[in-house]
Amino acid sequence: MELAAAIRGRRSIRKFKAQDVPKSIITEILEEARWSPSWGNTQP
Repeated sequence: MELAAAIRGRRSIRKFKAQDVPKSIITEILEEARWSPSWGNTQP
């Protein structure tokens, strides 16, 4: 795929399911996010 075709064909779909995300999945995502690098190594 060429770059121009990828840019022109990009779509953002904004339809969400009615069901809630389980708290265990949210906790897992946040736990993993803690290990991501900070910008410019500016750690809290």
